Amino acid sequence: MLTLKGLRQAYNFTQGELDKLFEVTTKTIQNMEVDSSNIKSAMLKKYLKAFNVAYEDVFLGAETEVTNFIEKQKTKLSGD
Repeated sequence: MLTLKGLRQAYNFTQGELDKLFEVTTKTIQNMEVDSSNIKSAMLKKYLKAFNVAYEDVFLGAETEVTNFIEKQKTKLSGD
């Protein structure tokens, strides 16, 4: 699973490039990368199309939730 920030970075986009592509402000991109739990469906569709990913492959939520999710997955994999 990837976050919105992870998608952007994987494709080597800057926030400034993405704001032009999606016709929003850089601040909007920054806010969505910090907490995407309330992302509008139209904006999510832009991300899915631009990065050619399925909805199921994108983690939506607050940045802290992403960190917690990753740590839980690491713990499960290590068997602790």
